[in-house]
Amino acid sequence: MKKLILFLFIVLFALNAYCADLQGVGYGSTMEEAKQEALADLSASVKVQVFSKHEQTTYKNQDKIQSDYTRFTKLSTNVPLLNPSIYYSREKGKHKATAVIDNPALYSNKLADIAAKIDEMTKDVKTGGDKALNYRVLKSAQSLYDEYESYQAVADVLGIKDYPSPRISGAEALKMILEMQETPPSLEVAAEVLTKDMNEKNIYVAPVMYAGKENVTEFGAFFKDMLSTKVNSVKVEEDGRNKLRCSYTQSGSDIIMACSLITGVSKVLKSSAVKIPKELVTMEAVPKTDASSILNTYTPPKTDYKIWMKVSTEGDPTFLRENEPFTLLVKANKPGYVYFLTVNNAPDGEANILLLDWNNKFIKYIDEKNVNKWISLGKYRVQAPFGSETLYAFGLEREPMPEYIVPEYTLDKIGYLRNVRPEVLMQDVLYLFKRQQGDKTMSSITYTTAPNRKKMQ
Repeated sequence: MKKLILFLFIVLFALNAYCADLQGVGYGSTMEEAKQEALADLSASVKVQVFSKHEQTTYKNQDKIQSDYTRFTKLSTNVPLLNPSIYYSREKGKHKATAVIDNPALYSNKLADIAAKIDEMTKDVKTGGDKALNYRVLKSAQSLYDEYESYQAVADVLGIKDYPSPRISGAEALKMILEMQETPPSLEVAAEVLTKDMNEKNIYVAPVMYAGKENVTEFGAFFKDMLSTKVNSVKVEEDGRNKLRCSYTQSGSDIIMACSLITGVSKVLKSSAVKIPKELVTMEAVPKTDASSILNTYTPPKTDYKIWMKVSTEGDPTFLRENEPFTLLVKANKPGYVYFLTVNNAPDGEANILLLDWNNKFIKYIDEKNVNKWISLGKYRVQAPFGSETLYAFGLEREPMPEYIVPEYTLDKIGYLRNVRPEVLMQDVLYLFKRQQGDKTMSSITYTTAPNRKKMQ
């Protein structure tokens, strides 16, 4: 009996070690609403950790940067959840749901199954073999490689080891496909190659990202618009039954663009990739180093204090056009003091502490009656400079003094921050945040802004 108890303790300890940080919490007036909020929160938590892990790998192992970016290209916005457990409770008159990944073995089994399918499909592919056969087989296996790598990214975050790999890796397969493809003579042709046979209806084309970054460049915004004309696209993500995710990176004198058509949570329907000569790209395509990379040096304290943010607009909340009005909303699961740092990631972008009214107040207090409710931070309108905008929220259990929020030397008489690089302000705000006392938490959202389409042609 003692051995059984010990065994159960070890199993529970192992599960906690895997998923202590991989859980999502949601609240709602119904159990289903709370469940959906919890699953969204869990998905965001996994995505952040996948992103951070690959960022660290990229920076620490420069010799593997191309392989990591290949995975990044396809995975940064596709994090599958395999049957997470949902636990329900009541808290302050609302339904509370907690979604937890508590069976990591599901990911090992899934990876083994996909690897076996890839090996069976590519068993006749040989280096130096028939190029036409190799190309045809590897192209047909691309969606399986995408699916494998998306589950692999989550498995890596969970700490799973010794899962089987395909005989031909995804990076090797992609390299062989690109070597055998004809080079497109224009961006128009490149977009057609990427969307060939994608005839599904209601496709939402996500913002085209530079691999490993949350920035959307001028080229990324332009190419999103071009892709949208090649498929049966919808403007708003919620209206899309399928999503086209594309991102790119540099490789020598070329830009490698990879796309995945996804349905449901993570099912990859079709995949494609193309090698675009840099001379075809006459606009800004490589983002500058963004302020978010500074956060990689900071490990947030473990806490059950959480903040959520979202953009409310009549169109796509992740992709806003010039002069488009939108509202910023925040929600917290406990009372506290919240302040916000906005960063524009354009080359000439700025950073600022978000002013919440005309009285030079930077702090928003969320009281007991507004816990787990969406609260407006104000209404705004999109203006230049364009690119990606990131809103960071810093939540504190105890009320801070304003001078410990805004670095003194960046503040003029009315509280406006001038001539401060985003990365400098982020570093200073983070330094002060780390010194704050009591329970604290951080959160962020990134959305893209772009000029009206007629100005981009």
